[in-house]
Amino acid sequence: MITFIFLDILYLIFPLLLYFIYFIYSNTTFNEEKKIFFDLSIISSLYLFYKFGNINTYTVFLANIPLLLALYKRRYFSIVVVGTSICFILSNIYNLNVIVFICEYIFIILVTLFSKNKIHNTFYFTYLLFKIINIYILGIFDIYMLFIFILSYVCFYSTIYALDKLSNVIKMHLSLNEINKEKKLYESLFKITHEIKNPLAVCKGYLDMFDINNKEKANKYVGIINQEVERTLLILKDFSDVSKLKIEKMPLDINMLLQDISDEVKLIFNKNIKFDYSIKNNEVYIEGDYNRLKQVLVNVIKNAKEAVNKNGKVTLKTSIKNNKFNIIITDTGSGMDKDTIKKIGTPFYTTKKNGTGLGVCFSKEIIERHNGEIKYYSSLGKGTKVEIILPIKKTSI
Repeated sequence: MITFIFLDILYLIFPLLLYFIYFIYSNTTFNEEKKIFFDLSIISSLYLFYKFGNINTYTVFLANIPLLLALYKRRYFSIVVVGTSICFILSNIYNLNVIVFICEYIFIILVTLFSKNKIHNTFYFTYLLFKIINIYILGIFDIYMLFIFILSYVCFYSTIYALDKLSNVIKMHLSLNEINKEKKLYESLFKITHEIKNPLAVCKGYLDMFDINNKEKANKYVGIINQEVERTLLILKDFSDVSKLKIEKMPLDINMLLQDISDEVKLIFNKNIKFDYSIKNNEVYIEGDYNRLKQVLVNVIKNAKEAVNKNGKVTLKTSIKNNKFNIIITDTGSGMDKDTIKKIGTPFYTTKKNGTGLGVCFSKEIIERHNGEIKYYSSLGKGTKVEIILPIKKTSI
């Protein structure tokens, strides 16, 4: 008998497990749709029990589990369908008029719905009252009935307890999903605000040097400022897609990009901190996104400059090895210890007082999307070296 009861319970809980799986992984935001699916699960649960279960006078109490769940969730459609179905099942088992059981279950349902006590206790004791009356009238009491009474209470209590626990787990899961969504949103927002600083700083530098009387320089500065404004607008487009970084690759002369960047970033340096760069005139082509790579390099150079105290230096050099283009940026700053190096690239981790902790993370993401690598080497008091490695598409000398 225990085996049959165990199998019957499996028939009952299988549709409910499907419901919880659906609830967790469903992207729908309409609660009504989820409630309808819950109704279908409850009705399917009773159907499987009736169709494939071993229903007799000892196991028929299990049919009340879907009804108990429907009562607990106040799903009135399910209450009516499941309650009526149970009445017909009992009528077939006990050979009594179905009206008798319909009257009983109307009373059980109403008492359970309007009682202020715990739902499983109210349901069980009301159900037990009618069960004892039926047994007395039919004269079918035996020793197994005592066991069934105890088991039915355990099943009813366990059903509500498990439902509460599963509901709490689902709520926690959904809360974590919301937190992750918010984290991505804030991370994207911080990325945008962080990256916008760099082109705006370049624009400000050229505007400070702008001389309307010097047409040659003015025309040159206007072109650079226009490029930086375009780059700022591109960064702002990222806000429309917080989960994916857009990379548009095309054949790109990396040396020309480095020359453009070097000419521009000189503006953020002063007499106390020098910027030296050695870039060859050879054409070296990669598959890359000009604006994205520019973001990375400006960010790395800017970080290097901020790490250097007075009378320091930032150096940019390049080399080619194993069909890879290496960009090496070094500074004579304060350097970093091993623990800091390990955490570099972790979102929101920063050593700066007013930093966001997303510049390096963003740079790493861009380089990886270019099938490249970005590596950091540093030690306290000895400065930092950043190596950016990008695959070469075509080299023309």
